[in-house]
Amino acid sequence: MEIKKFYIFPKPFWNSLIEVNISNLQKECYEIRKNIPSKNKSNLGQNSYHSPNLCNFKNPPEILKLMKQITKRIQAIHQESRRENVRLVDFWININGKGGSNVPHTHPGAKYSGVFYIKVPQEMKGGNLLFLKDYNERFLQSEENMGFFKQGYKFLPNDLPKIPVKPEEKLLIVFPSWLPHSVEPNDIDEERISLSFNYILFR
Repeated sequence: MEIKKFYIFPKPFWNSLIEVNISNLQKECYEIRKNIPSKNKSNLGQNSYHSPNLCNFKNPPEILKLMKQITKRIQAIHQESRRENVRLVDFWININGKGGSNVPHTHPGAKYSGVFYIKVPQEMKGGNLLFLKDYNERFLQSEENMGFFKQGYKFLPNDLPKIPVKPEEKLLIVFPSWLPHSVEPNDIDEERISLSFNYILFR
């Protein structure tokens, strides 16, 4: 008996390495933390810093250079299939010390969101970016609802409730803003620094 299996509605994400002065970027992020108080957003943990929207501040040179490079890539991604332009509306830095994480969330109102990794510990434990299934889809495909997986079954991406992406310094990850995502707790003493952002459609 032949049964063919197909997948519908795959969800895209993109990545790109950006050559930057990473040590200067790290210094600029620590200066921002020193001078601008943290906000409570998706961040959790005593050792977690979340800056406000840095579009509202005068930014240091390496961060400005980085945002130009990110904008160039977002525009290229958008114009693969669409005619309009995109515009940056906000960006911020996260500094996650031990135990720092980000709860599951989306970015309502934006079109493209993403993260650029500025500092990643060499011996990192935890701290992965997690892409999550929609909450309703996650329940409908759960073992409680669909039955338990057979012993020895090899999981396919569609079977998993979440997909981890490992951080890497100088790595840019871009994804649709409506895609649920979170960040695992950082399980070591060394801090991890990332820059996140949102872009909207600009007509």
